[in-house]
Amino acid sequence: MPLPSERSTSLTADTGGAAVITYGDYFTAVCDYLSQQHMAAPRAAAARLLGNPVSLERFTSIRIHLIKHGAFYHPALVTLKLDRICIPWALNVAVSTQGRKQLSVEVESLRKLNREFPEKWVPQIYHSGSGCAPGHPPIPMFSSQWFTGFHELHRCAADTPAQQQWQVWDSDHGPWRLDRAQVADFYRQALYILTCYFDPHTLNAILDWHHAAGDFIVQKNGPGLEVRLITVRRYARLFHLHAHEAIDLEFLMDAWAVFLMRTSLWMRLDRLDGVGELVWADDQTVAPMWQGFVQGIRRVAQRNAFPEAFIEAAMGYLAGHSAETWMDLGSEIIERFPAGLPEAVLMKRNLGRHAARLASLIRGRS
Repeated sequence: MPLPSERSTSLTADTGGAAVITYGDYFTAVCDYLSQQHMAAPRAAAARLLGNPVSLERFTSIRIHLIKHGAFYHPALVTLKLDRICIPWALNVAVSTQGRKQLSVEVESLRKLNREFPEKWVPQIYHSGSGCAPGHPPIPMFSSQWFTGFHELHRCAADTPAQQQWQVWDSDHGPWRLDRAQVADFYRQALYILTCYFDPHTLNAILDWHHAAGDFIVQKNGPGLEVRLITVRRYARLFHLHAHEAIDLEFLMDAWAVFLMRTSLWMRLDRLDGVGELVWADDQTVAPMWQGFVQGIRRVAQRNAFPEAFIEAAMGYLAGHSAETWMDLGSEIIERFPAGLPEAVLMKRNLGRHAARLASLIRGRS
């Protein structure tokens, strides 16, 4: 049976004109990858998680569970049983043409973030390589950290005009809804995470994530949440710099403004139940996003030994933007997206209200 290209359709994975990949091909390639070099990938995962090298003699079994069908990857949960210990890790398998092009970029981006930042909100890479199935070119894949107890979430079809609903796809205990405080906590932490990974020296930021793809995941933490980001498709400069341009304080302030507007607009997008209609989060999500951004700037300043005056300068600079200025900036950002992109259409439709809300929050510093 052919692998679907996405969970929302029955289309088979786009392999660029090559032979269709079936479920059998998928598991054959995964088994080939796991068995190579005396099971290098399982040994690397076990050694990383246990803190010391592990001999093959201790391996009891390996279970492979295909989790979902994505546009980039068809991820699996791999569970290694070692003595009486079960060790889970993620295996991202790039079946599609899009995924094959993306995988090496993602592996390098994740390694870079885990190498250069103390924060650990994105997966650790354990091993990368490829697996083979008869009649197909090698299928690239990589092993990475599995965030146990975390699950993806989406706006759900139970929405009403008066009350938007977010549902967590909890495979352990069944689906559950976020309350308003948890929704706010989610948006605050998501903005905080992305801001903390912003590099003020290079203007690099995490780009190309999407709520509809389940890129952010959550876990209950008392009345609140813990949030993680499971993919980094691109870590790159927010905008192009000419050779003669240096990143001075003024340039950095402009970059913060672009980052805040671009990220807060995109953060409000999702698809109902992850696969349905493109939807826009309500205005109550903007305040926690602003709070997460401010907390993130403080973390960035602390990590880079910037003085308190830097934070005050950034807040003052952003507060000097009127709603009209924010709207102009948002228009410039949206125009850079591909023409006809549904997300761009929805952002443009809601830009005026978003800009006004953002300007009001920043000036009130709430």
